[in-house]
Amino acid sequence: MTAKVRFHLDPFLRTLVAIVGAFLLTRWSSIAVLALPWPPEQAVMTGMLLGFAVFAATVIWVFAAGSLRSACLGLLPAGGLLMYFSQGVAL
Repeated sequence: MTAKVRFHLDPFLRTLVAIVGAFLLTRWSSIAVLALPWPPEQAVMTGMLLGFAVFAATVIWVFAAGSLRSACLGLLPAGGLLMYFSQGVAL
């Protein structure tokens, strides 16, 4: 792969990882909040507000990471943990 292709491919892949990863982490974190023993209205509001922070933090993480590989590997533990906690929630 030439340097020019790599120069244009890296931001594209980081943007793709940021959008998809942030969407999934936001989705799982919003659902995981519903498992808390709170009134449903409070859990939904907290999940929505938490979603904004998670989305922004994920995008910042992907673009601040040293490489695309470390960005993807950094999202895996958080994604796995949130996916585990969101499995027990009955919608």
